[in-house]
Amino acid sequence: MGGIAYTVPVSTKLDNAFHTADERPSAADVAAYLARHPDFLNERPELLEALTPPAERSGRRVLDMQRYMLARLQGTLRESRAREAELLASVRANRTSAARTHAAVLALCDSGALDNLVEIISNDLPTLLEVDVVVIGVEAEPERTGSLHSTAGVCLLPSGSVEALLGTSRDVLLTLSLGPEAQLFGGAAALVKSAAFLRLRLGPPGRPAMLALGSRDIQRFAPGQGTDMLAFLAEGLGRRMREWLDYAL
Repeated sequence: MGGIAYTVPVSTKLDNAFHTADERPSAADVAAYLARHPDFLNERPELLEALTPPAERSGRRVLDMQRYMLARLQGTLRESRAREAELLASVRANRTSAARTHAAVLALCDSGALDNLVEIISNDLPTLLEVDVVVIGVEAEPERTGSLHSTAGVCLLPSGSVEALLGTSRDVLLTLSLGPEAQLFGGAAALVKSAAFLRLRLGPPGRPAMLALGSRDIQRFAPGQGTDMLAFLAEGLGRRMREWLDYAL
């Protein structure tokens, strides 16, 4: 029974990756395929490591595969060095942040009188943490705000302020966009470009409270940064403040 004979194009053989002995592409087939797909090696640079490059030659229309592979390897090396430098910078920044936080917590632990604790928070912590302003926000019951007043380093907040800002589960908030919470920074609010708000867990005797750190550096508290050290600072300060809150509120 007669039929029509079909010829399978070379590109179809290669595109379908035939590997049988009868249909294995020839060198001419491979060359034709690469000519039709000039980005093939660019998309699969790992194949260059398996190729044997020609000896370096010069002349018209002679491709220097060695120079091409060298450029590839140099590009890979530059990328590796850039990633390494970025990693080292991150490690140094984390180490610096940890050292700052540890120094701040030790200063809080060494504070004597309660007034001295507030002074350390408002005067010493900005230097230790390399920020511009540090303030504690403490919620006060509406009926008691008339007899209590905000002082340097301490701001009294309406009930529900901490939960409104941090929610019920988040303990640290980093932000570049300040809303009503900017009032915590008082006269320094205008210079604050990035801020961190840390929940202070003070236990049943205390009121909801938070620590606000403000910086004029917009990258100081950019969202997405690690917050482990900030959480540690909040835990240390929260433990130290319980006595203060029992006394003041």
